[in-house]
Amino acid sequence: MTDKQTPPDWVLIEAAKRSGWVYPREALSSSHFTSNRVVRALCDMIERYEARPVDRKLLCAREAVRTHAGLVDLESVSVRAIELFEEGFGK
Repeated sequence: MTDKQTPPDWVLIEAAKRSGWVYPREALSSSHFTSNRVVRALCDMIERYEARPVDRKLLCAREAVRTHAGLVDLESVSVRAIELFEEGFGK
């Protein structure tokens, strides 16, 4: 961020959430969003000190594989991953 390049999308999304800015997806990577010094500083702090959030879909898939460890049936593992996601696992 110190060289004024656009931060990753996850950083921009998190900064927009925290600043209360209602944003269209197209505006996230625009220089308009990052031209504000305060927002740029917020993005810098998020990028430096926070880890990228884990995708809930990935968490559900990992949990389904873990709980069905001995099974080779991919269909049942896939169905379980979908069920976990719909139940709100990982929120």
